[in-house]
Amino acid sequence: MRGPLQLRCSIVRAYLLASMSASLRRLSIAGAAAATAHLLLLAWTVVQTLHAQDGGQWQEYWIKFLALDFPLSLGVVPLAWLFPAASGGPLHDLANFWWPLAYHGTIGTLWWYAVGAYIGRRMASWRTRSESDDGAEH
Repeated sequence: MRGPLQLRCSIVRAYLLASMSASLRRLSIAGAAAATAHLLLLAWTVVQTLHAQDGGQWQEYWIKFLALDFPLSLGVVPLAWLFPAASGGPLHDLANFWWPLAYHGTIGTLWWYAVGAYIGRRMASWRTRSESDDGAEH
């Protein structure tokens, strides 16, 4: 015989499992693809930045993200424009390396997930509407 605590635990466990599977069903494949592409570009930018640290122009690699993540990328601009690049290179520069990396890595990736999910929903509704139009003709 189950006690009241065991019963409540099993109900909570069943609810959590059901909500997790429901959220996984709602996960947008297009959004995940866009967010993954964004993270890959971010990783490539970090590699370029670390290899260019001797050239002194390493902070210019972040410029592409100003356009890519616009308008959300404006949150990076104040720190990056107020502080010059650190003489020790990117690993010693909070305002021009670590802040853009953290900001674009989180906010930019979430932005591209949302954009991809929106595009995926629009394409799905267009496909559904197109299929229903084809079905009405026959």
